[in-house]
Amino acid sequence: MKLGKKSGVSKSAAATPLKKSGRNGTSHASVSKLMAEPAESSDVRRLSRKYNLSNEAVSRVTGASPRTVSYWNAGTPPQRSSAQKIKEVTRLFDALAGIIKAKAIGEWMQRPNKQFDGSTPLQVIERGETDRLWQMIWQLREGNSG
Repeated sequence: MKLGKKSGVSKSAAATPLKKSGRNGTSHASVSKLMAEPAESSDVRRLSRKYNLSNEAVSRVTGASPRTVSYWNAGTPPQRSSAQKIKEVTRLFDALAGIIKAKAIGEWMQRPNKQFDGSTPLQVIERGETDRLWQMIWQLREGNSG
């Protein structure tokens, strides 16, 4: 049988043997695929468009290279570790959209902020201090300005 587009099975998928487990005959590969919900490349495009983020900004908040972000935008799905980071960033940006207009977030991320000692929110994220943004979101939701 020839493998490829006509058969609907990719060569790499066909070359990977599936181990059978227990009585019901399900494969480990199919179970792990069902359990993992990786971010799709469309999630990255949504993040970019909804929050008006440049590829550079997406690169900075995810820790991926600008080339990798371009691949994601072109349709290449991110690897598992990157997919998790994309989900975390999307969750943060969704929360920010509750207090800032979604389309203004991209610009806001690049402006120095007194709340962050003059750093930009992008710099705060790059330093791994997203808890500071979550704290700011919580304070604003609760009506505290301090």
